[in-house]
Amino acid sequence: MDRRKRTLWTYYLFKATTSYGFYLPFSTIYLVHQGYGLDVIGLAQSAFLFAMVAAEVPAGYVADRIDRRTTLAAGNALSAASLGAYPFVASATGWIVLYGLWGLGAACHSAIGEAWLYDLLAQRTEESSFARTSGRGATVELVVSAVSAVAASLLYALDPALPFLANAVLSAAGVPLLFTLPATRNGKESVISISETLHALKLQLHRGEVRWLVAYAALFNVLFSVTRWLEQPALEAVGIPVTSFGLLYAGFKLVTAGATSTTGLLQEHLGARGFFLLLLPVCGIAYAMVHFLPLVVVPVLLLRRALDRVSRPIRNQYLNDRLEGVGRATILSGVSMALHLASGAGNAVFGQVAEATGPMAFLPVAGVGVVLVAGLLWVATDPVREPVSGVGPAASASPADSDAADLDAADAADLDATDAAGTD
Repeated sequence: MDRRKRTLWTYYLFKATTSYGFYLPFSTIYLVHQGYGLDVIGLAQSAFLFAMVAAEVPAGYVADRIDRRTTLAAGNALSAASLGAYPFVASATGWIVLYGLWGLGAACHSAIGEAWLYDLLAQRTEESSFARTSGRGATVELVVSAVSAVAASLLYALDPALPFLANAVLSAAGVPLLFTLPATRNGKESVISISETLHALKLQLHRGEVRWLVAYAALFNVLFSVTRWLEQPALEAVGIPVTSFGLLYAGFKLVTAGATSTTGLLQEHLGARGFFLLLLPVCGIAYAMVHFLPLVVVPVLLLRRALDRVSRPIRNQYLNDRLEGVGRATILSGVSMALHLASGAGNAVFGQVAEATGPMAFLPVAGVGVVLVAGLLWVATDPVREPVSGVGPAASASPADSDAADLDAADAADLDATDAAGTD
C-alpha cells in the first residue's frame, strides 16, 4: 500500500474513533435512572453548547497557529475523559461541569478536522476530492455508530456503565492515530483576529435576508435540540424497553443516512423557501399528533432527525448565495455559533418546564408553540427571500469557494460534535 492510501485509511480509522454509537442510545436515560431530573439534564446540555460556542473560535485560532493534529488530539482526549468519568459522577454540579469540559473537547473537533483534511489534499493538488474523501469519512463514522449502538444494548444489559467505558476506549484510540498522520501547512498568514471575525458577522446580520433566516432557523434548532435529549425519556414513557434502545438507535442512524441522501432533490424541487415554509405544517402536525397518539413519538423522533440533517445544508446554501466571497467561512461559523447559543438557552429554560410536565406532555406543546412563533415570524419578516439578481455562487473556483466547501463539510463535523452530547 502506498503512502497516500495508507494516510487516507488512517484518516478513516480516526473518523471511526469520533463515533459515539456506544454512548448515544443510553445517554439521557442513564441519568434519569440515576435520579436526575430533566431540568438538570437540560442544564448539562446547555453547559456543553455554551462551552463549545465559547471555545470554537479560540480552538480554531490555536489550531491554525500551532498544530491541528494536537488540537484534534485534545478533542479526543477530552471526549475519552468525559466518557470514562460518565459512570462515576455523583452530583448535578458534577454533570454540568463534565458536560462543559466535553463541550471544550467538541470545539477542538468542530471544523478543525475538515481544515486538516483539506490542507492535506491541497498539498497534493487533490483538493477536488475533498467532498468525496470527507463523505467517506462521515460514512465510516455512521457505520461504526450503527454497529456500536447494537453492541451497546448487550453491554448495557450486563452493566449500564459499560457502553460509556467502551466509547471512552474508542475515543482514546484516536489520539495515537492522529500522530501517525502527516502535519499540514500552518495557516498563520491567513488567520484573522477574533475581533475581525465578530465584526464581519455583525455586518452580515444587519442584512434582513440573513438576520431573519438565522432567527427562523434558530427556532427550529431549539425545538430539534430539546427533542433530542427528551427522546429517551419519551421512548421509555410509551413502553419501549431500554434494552432495545441500541437497536432502535442503529435504525435511527440508517434512516438519517437515507434522509440525508434526499437533500439535493429537496433543494432542487422546493428550494430554501419551499423547504423552510414546509417545516411549519410538517412539524406542527407531527408534534400535535403526539398529544393524541403517544406512540407517534417514534416516527416524530425519526422525522426530527431527518429534518435536522437536511435543513443544515439547505440553510448554508441559502446563506452562501447571499454572502460575498471574503469571510464566507467565518460568517457560516458565526451562524452555527448563534444557533448553538439559541439551543443552549432553550435547553436551560425548557428543561425546567419538561421536568414539571413530563416529556410526553411537553413535546406537543413545544412543537406547536415553536411553529406558531415561527409562523408569525414568517408573516412579519419574510425570512427566506428570493435570490437577489446577480448574486450567487461563483462559477469558478476561488479561495472563497474553498472556504465555502470547507464549511459545508465542517457543518457535518458540527453534527458529530453536537451529537456527542445528545443534541445532534
